[in-house]
Amino acid sequence: MRNGKSPLHVFVAVLGFSRMLYIEFTDNMRYDTLEECHRNAFSFFGGVPREVLYDNMKTVVSQRDAYRTGQHRFNPSLWQFGKEMGFSPRLCRPLQGTD
Repeated sequence: MRNGKSPLHVFVAVLGFSRMLYIEFTDNMRYDTLEECHRNAFSFFGGVPREVLYDNMKTVVSQRDAYRTGQHRFNPSLWQFGKEMGFSPRLCRPLQGTD
């Protein structure tokens, strides 16, 4: 068990078909930490999926349904990172976790 006053956060990545799992614990939820966790997960998986599904994290989505239903405003840094790495970000429906 962790003994300390600072919060502990967890990054979880699961491949859709194989259900292969990657978990990383962090001490913050900053964007640069999120990007590093992605890079570590992609290295662990041995590649980058075409699509990455997210919940409604503030580091990922600026505004849900910003342009119209299903057209979300993503964090520009995440959008650029996705282009560089070769994946498209997508949001799951609130309270669903899988779509």
